[in-house]
Amino acid sequence: SIAEAGCEEAAALKERGNARLKARDFAGALRCYSEGLTLLAAMTASDSSGAATSAGADGRGLVSLVVALHANSAQVLIQQRKWLECIEQCNAALRLDPSHAKAAWRGATAAIEVGMRDVAVSFVENALEYQPNCTELLELQKRLGPLPDRGYEGYVSGSDDEDTIVIDRWAAARPR
Repeated sequence: SIAEAGCEEAAALKERGNARLKARDFAGALRCYSEGLTLLAAMTASDSSGAATSAGADGRGLVSLVVALHANSAQVLIQQRKWLECIEQCNAALRLDPSHAKAAWRGATAAIEVGMRDVAVSFVENALEYQPNCTELLELQKRLGPLPDRGYEGYVSGSDDEDTIVIDRWAAARPR
């Protein structure tokens, strides 16, 4: 069927993207993943019968492919230090599959980099509801600690800007 052919082409784009990522061709990898997402979006938009959404042996093939393309795009964006775009890709993946631990970890990591601690905690805690034994998420949770009950007034910083305070707090913990 047309839907199966589209899924196969998107899967091939994902594999090409993975090969480019492995070769550290980040722009090429992102281009492949984006093409795959565009192809799948066009398929689902033009297919009112629902055939595209049921492509795959278990009916979830299309969704898991879209999730993987978003999560892989997030990995590339981390390498490129494009933190906010990474967070967007992770949110897109997690909207379709809230249990996707890699997307949650990548989103939390990017959020830490831009000082969005509450967003990082949210990524980790939501994913742990589905993957309570995920070592990487548990390590991030330990590093982040619980959200404070009150604002950040207890933290000393050279700035009144709340974002700066959060960044100052995490600068020491950030891996180099």
